[in-house]
Amino acid sequence: MRRRIAALFIATLLSTSVVSCGGEAPPPAPPKQESVAAWADVFEGTPDLYAVIRPQAMKRDGLYGSFFKAVVRAAQARGVARGDTMVRAAEGAEEIIVGLSKGFDAALVLRGVPASLDPQKITDAEGRALFRPTSDRAKVIEYELLDRRHADAGAVFVLPDRTWVGTLGDARTRARQVFAMPARRPAPEVDPDALAVVRVSGPLVHALDRHPLYGMLSKKLTTALFALKPGKGGLVVGLTYADADATAWGEMQAKRVVEELAKDGGAAGGVSESRAWLKTAKVTYEGTTVFVRVAVPPRLLEELPNASGADLGL
Repeated sequence: MRRRIAALFIATLLSTSVVSCGGEAPPPAPPKQESVAAWADVFEGTPDLYAVIRPQAMKRDGLYGSFFKAVVRAAQARGVARGDTMVRAAEGAEEIIVGLSKGFDAALVLRGVPASLDPQKITDAEGRALFRPTSDRAKVIEYELLDRRHADAGAVFVLPDRTWVGTLGDARTRARQVFAMPARRPAPEVDPDALAVVRVSGPLVHALDRHPLYGMLSKKLTTALFALKPGKGGLVVGLTYADADATAWGEMQAKRVVEELAKDGGAAGGVSESRAWLKTAKVTYEGTTVFVRVAVPPRLLEELPNASGADLGL
């Protein structure tokens, strides 16, 4: 009798285990996350000219805090900035990102715009509205520029996290597509700690090929990178070449260019008279990249927005 009860108990236990292992419904699938538009999608690869400026970090910097203010004043004086509210949007942003590529393809990204600003309420210097929404049904609202004197006057797309993306030409067409169906492209990589970074590549990197001085640096040059470091980190210029031979040539020519520019330290007037600071520049190379590192006098940066081509040796 005991054996029968034990056998029945074991059979019941086994049958219960089988049901519990194979009979339960599978766990529900996790909810599908909606893809959110990202600003990096507006760029198709790394633009020929890619710049990142970090206004808040720059304003907090003990050495270069006044440089950004000088840039803003110069932009206002030259009519580049369209009214005070647009200036506040750029000046209050955490990052200003600019991308330009060959043809008619340009984008300006403002990340971390002050929450108090609304594109529809931005006005020009005369107090007139600059933008109007093209539709209020899209996931990402597009605001077109009211100035219709040009065939493509540009547009601003407002993304989550207080990010504004201004576009012109091909970038505007691409933005409409990728913000509706995000591609989640990675953002171009730059120095995360620099106050400002400018990266030049593609055809644009050879714009000065025929220049009597800078042209010597462009043989097999693939990328030029300029980074302003916080504090006493100074300016770092990185010139990347196609191969080792071109790198050796570039290093030699970089030393020559620095020496030639420093000779003009006694020139009268403007930024050029302060070129003596270039005598402290250090030229080295790592792999196929030639680096020029130099401490930049803060006063020089304050004067830079008003510099002429002659002041820069162009």
